[in-house]
Amino acid sequence: MAVEKYPSMLRQLCQLILLPIIILMITLTAGQVFFQLTQSAEKRENYRNEQIDQITGLLAKAIFDADKNSVNLIGDSLFRNQDITHLMISDQFSRLYLKNRTSPDSEAERILDPLVISRPLSYQLPSGERVLMGNVTAHFTNAAEQALFSASNIWFVFACMIDILLISFIIYMVLKYKLVSPIAQLTDQLRRNRPGQFKPIIIRNSFNKEIAQLARLCNDLQENNHIHHLRQKEIRDKLIERTHEVAEGKESSRLLTNMLQSSQKRYRALFHRNIDPVLIVEPYRVGAADINRIIDANQAALNLLQLPLDNLTHQDFEDKFGIKPMEHGNHRLPEGVLASQYGALPKHIELHFNMVVYENHSLYYVTLKDITDKVRAETLEKEANDLMSYRQNQMAISEMATTIAHELNQPLAAIRNYSQSVINFSLQDSELNREKITESLRQLKQQADIASDIVKQARGQSGRNDYPQEPLEMVKMIQNTIELCQLRADKENVVLEFNSATIEAWVVGNEVQLKQLMINLISNAIEIISETQAQTRSVTLHLLRNDEQYQLDVMDTGPGIEDIDRVFTTHYTTKKNGLGMGLSICRSIAEMHQSSIFATNLEHGGACFTLCIPVFNPDNTQPPAITVN
Repeated sequence: MAVEKYPSMLRQLCQLILLPIIILMITLTAGQVFFQLTQSAEKRENYRNEQIDQITGLLAKAIFDADKNSVNLIGDSLFRNQDITHLMISDQFSRLYLKNRTSPDSEAERILDPLVISRPLSYQLPSGERVLMGNVTAHFTNAAEQALFSASNIWFVFACMIDILLISFIIYMVLKYKLVSPIAQLTDQLRRNRPGQFKPIIIRNSFNKEIAQLARLCNDLQENNHIHHLRQKEIRDKLIERTHEVAEGKESSRLLTNMLQSSQKRYRALFHRNIDPVLIVEPYRVGAADINRIIDANQAALNLLQLPLDNLTHQDFEDKFGIKPMEHGNHRLPEGVLASQYGALPKHIELHFNMVVYENHSLYYVTLKDITDKVRAETLEKEANDLMSYRQNQMAISEMATTIAHELNQPLAAIRNYSQSVINFSLQDSELNREKITESLRQLKQQADIASDIVKQARGQSGRNDYPQEPLEMVKMIQNTIELCQLRADKENVVLEFNSATIEAWVVGNEVQLKQLMINLISNAIEIISETQAQTRSVTLHLLRNDEQYQLDVMDTGPGIEDIDRVFTTHYTTKKNGLGMGLSICRSIAEMHQSSIFATNLEHGGACFTLCIPVFNPDNTQPPAITVN
């Protein structure tokens, strides 16, 4: 392909600007020279006319006087002018003076036409009349043509040519360095710029307004090209990356297709080899009706339902099982509801539903479980539980009878002792004995009341009634309990002591149960001491406050307890004729009152039973109502 050649800018500027300027300057110079030569020729002609006019009067008088010498003298003086080539003075009849000057060396002077000046010679008479005397004719060389080739004119023309050349050179240099050179620099810098390289053009102070604006536009163009290049590079990189992603996507798609096919094969294998019977149900709508169609079933489901796959699939689930599928949950089908190809299915089946939603589509996974054995086991378990409940009730009644017998044993023994005391005191007739009889009868009534309360509570327990609890003052309750046990302690020579670190101790509980617990602990201590030969025979009760609990310690001076960890176990006893129910009942009473009870052996002999019961503040306007079953 041929490359088009364009003229340089400097050449075009010279052709369009410099050359017209030079032509204009030459034209103006030529006009100036012509004007100067014209003025010079006119001046010369006027001067020559003046010279001729000056001698015309003299010549006319010399001719009038017929003075030929004067005529020759005047003619010679005029002919001395080198510009005169021909001079003739004549009168009316002849030539008086004639001279010619020729220069054969100058061919130009022969070619050029001479300047001819002719003047008539007239003389004015004294009478005022003017008489024509003759004529004077002078030929002068052409002043304009001679002046053209004069040294002054040549130097003038040379100076004008120098001025034209100098001005042209200055204009050329100005155009070159002020216009062409900056544009060439811009062009060269633009040519050197490469994509991805942004080097702005430095705008110098020597630049004119247009060149500076052009430089700014070039910088903007470079910046836009640089940004465009960066964007193209970014797009190219993204395109390459996207191409790689597409290639990777195709490879991933191929791998995913293979994985999907393998997964489908594994799913089919796992689905049909699953030991749990599974049905897949697909819901769809036909008109206004919702149909749940069975679309697949594994081999375990076919074996359980005793149906071939063709007779099970494409059937409505509700028609087959009598229930619509649920999102989650289970449903039990009784025996004989489902029909197989051999008749009613003699099995209990439980349906477990699970709905799976994907891409606005849902499927139901229904797991079938044969619970025939489970139903039979539940039936047998229910029968066994009923039998066990019956036997437990019998055992509870027996245990309750034992507990009542144990609890009534202490008040009955006290009643027997107080009755014997009344009989003994009644045989002695004295005022002191009557007071003792009255006190014994009062204690006898109190023990009878305790026995009556125990019977009431036993009846309430058998009827599952609640034990009412209320705020109680524990110091006073302990003192009343000690009074109830004092007669038996005196009989066994045992000293009962009570120490309290607080004046009042308010708790919430059932008074009969708490007294029953303390009487049991005190009676056990008295009984243990009575079986030993200890020198110190005492039972000490100590009450103190420990943070938010009251702590009651019942300490005796007996031998202690060997297997102390088992003392609260039911039917465990250290007595020969004991039932092993007393301390077990104490632990139950403590638990009913959100309390704790434990036993420890003292270092110097004896045992200590500790009861910890929560503190109640009697200043509260509304005491907590606690009810224990």
